[in-house]
Amino acid sequence: MLPTLDIRHYLGEHPRHQHAFTQLVLPICGRMDIEVEGRGAQLDSRTAAVVAAGAAHAQSAEAHSRFLILDCPPTWLPEQNLAPLARQLFVPIAPAARHLIEFADLTGSRVLPQHAGQLAPLLLAALGQRPAAMPCSFERLLARVQANPQAQWSNSDMARLAGLGLSQLHLRFRERFATSPQAWLASVRLQRARQWLTESDLPIAEIALRSGYSDQAALTRAMSRVEGVTPAALRRSLGKDLRSCGQ
Repeated sequence: MLPTLDIRHYLGEHPRHQHAFTQLVLPICGRMDIEVEGRGAQLDSRTAAVVAAGAAHAQSAEAHSRFLILDCPPTWLPEQNLAPLARQLFVPIAPAARHLIEFADLTGSRVLPQHAGQLAPLLLAALGQRPAAMPCSFERLLARVQANPQAQWSNSDMARLAGLGLSQLHLRFRERFATSPQAWLASVRLQRARQWLTESDLPIAEIALRSGYSDQAALTRAMSRVEGVTPAALRRSLGKDLRSCGQ
């Protein structure tokens, strides 16, 4: 049997259950509280879970969260390939693994299963890599925001996650990006929207929500103001088959 890859939404609480296969839970966006054999953690853009075959687990996820799920049947790989990750249970997501997760998300749930045989070994190898150095709290904040641009990021939220005061937060953003935290957030959202517009066939309305805009009209206003083009016009210029109407 081959591994399977899927993009799933977990709404609310899921009671304790078991699988006959090892399952990797890789957050795309949002967070999940998970408990596996008495050990608990919160999964987000920095942390994945490797649930061994037969391990009892339960979870509860935020609304609008999405997760890349890799199910590994017992006959797919020798035990020694998965055992180290399963023993670790909660695994840091190295940059290489994050790029693969984002690629899988852009590929889309309809096409993704066709690539499971190629992507699964790459994901396992990337998760086995150790980061060269632990990033500082400000770098972790930037990664968190970039992985979840649709969240309601206030300056207070960002300062708390970075372990900084508000004035220090503004100073760090001026030194690093020559702009304010909210202006940087707006550029991240617009960049992510443009990426999905050019690299996926997701509806424009869904891209707007995933990128942190209240609706398609809000994305259209922001892109028109900054780039002088609407999302629909951008897609027409690329010859994409739109599944969303309007400007």
